[in-house]
Amino acid sequence: MKRLLPALLLLAVLLTPSLPHPTVAAAAPTADVAPANDSAFDHVWERTDQLVVSHNVARTWYWGINPFARLNEPFADAAGGSRLVQYYDKGRMEINDPNTDRSDPYFVTNGRLVAEMVQGRVQVGLNQYQPLAAAEQAIVGDGAGNPAPTYLSLKTVANVGPGSSGAVAPRRIGQLANATLDRAGNVATNDALANAHYAATRIAAYSPQTGHNIPAVFMNFLTQSGQVLNWRVLYTDQIMNWVATMGYPVTEPYWVHTTIGGRTTDVLVQAFERRILSYNPNNDPAWQVEMTNLGRHYYAWRYGSDTPGALGQPTPIAVRVVAPSVHVDTGIIETYVLDNAWQVADYAAGHLYGTSYPGQPGNAVYAGHNNWHGEVFRDLYLMQPGDTFTMYMSDASVHNYRVDQNLKLLENGVDPAIRIANANKYTTGNTPDERVTLITCWPYTTYDHRIVVIGHPVQ
Repeated sequence: MKRLLPALLLLAVLLTPSLPHPTVAAAAPTADVAPANDSAFDHVWERTDQLVVSHNVARTWYWGINPFARLNEPFADAAGGSRLVQYYDKGRMEINDPNTDRSDPYFVTNGRLVAEMVQGRVQVGLNQYQPLAAAEQAIVGDGAGNPAPTYLSLKTVANVGPGSSGAVAPRRIGQLANATLDRAGNVATNDALANAHYAATRIAAYSPQTGHNIPAVFMNFLTQSGQVLNWRVLYTDQIMNWVATMGYPVTEPYWVHTTIGGRTTDVLVQAFERRILSYNPNNDPAWQVEMTNLGRHYYAWRYGSDTPGALGQPTPIAVRVVAPSVHVDTGIIETYVLDNAWQVADYAAGHLYGTSYPGQPGNAVYAGHNNWHGEVFRDLYLMQPGDTFTMYMSDASVHNYRVDQNLKLLENGVDPAIRIANANKYTTGNTPDERVTLITCWPYTTYDHRIVVIGHPVQ
């Protein structure tokens, strides 16, 4: 549980324009290879997957932990003949026209990667393609030695246009997904397997656009609601626009034999235009339905042993703060805006998501309780100019800071304009210098002030 810290931090949420886009999702480009990042990619990614990274939700990845490649790919109908794309484990994001309205929900699009890999052709324009043999990677599970069907195996059961020969399926609402598919593309049935997982395999929807049935376990995943993130604001919504993310189904659901971690098991899969879903009843419930690693498969299929646009590791984040002079030694978690106020972490310091990180330009802001649920910043008010504190990072690096200021700001009874000015000054991440700001309530019993400790790097 987290309690919301009012006043200074609550008013800070009014200041969205002054805060930079968070950098945690962006990976540092390999020198002279990857083009500059576009924050629109991060915004799409963080909606679903930042909360998985920070352990706020227990659910599967929609994209993956971070991007692994960014490059300009040829696309005849884009400005300059190429478009910026970014690859994740689960798919590829694309910006076809950077000059259009960035608020358009389709400013960032998802590639029809399944269709390309099954057809055996790479799309390089709206109506232009380059031939490439259909992909022979297993669609789900391990790589080498995996008996699962490949993208080539889907040619006879998928209807994705030229190069495929799959047929439209009859509507089967209420029946069970009992079909099986092997690596040779042969279709059979396994009623026992379907009956063993009746609730999951019952056909719940039919897509007239492509003529395929969708089982309940996948339809529930596609339409589920949960916590999502908009820049730094938490709210509950349908997690994804599934048609935009997945496209329509292009095969029926099939049970396949696959190896996962070297162990053979039966998994239900279904190919969509842009993604493939898998259902593994052996997984923990939150992870039984997953998107396959289609982005990785496509990148390897298209580029082979080359790694154009390869990205380095994500920007490191602070995981621990230590201030010996005031008995602070605590872990750090990400916190967000919920119900118009910043969350404050329990038994940890909370990083105000969207502010900077130690070692990066700007202001990295951390808040903690002073009189309950860990009291991690109980003695913060005692810090003096000249005292030092240390931020320990996720990549094992450390950053040391020296205190310049320890401010005691009255909150109760203060003109709201003054509190807004304070929030603008001390909780914005957009400062010209590198600094770390630590915030808590004070005094211990009345907490009508805010303590704001500001430190700059020790040279």
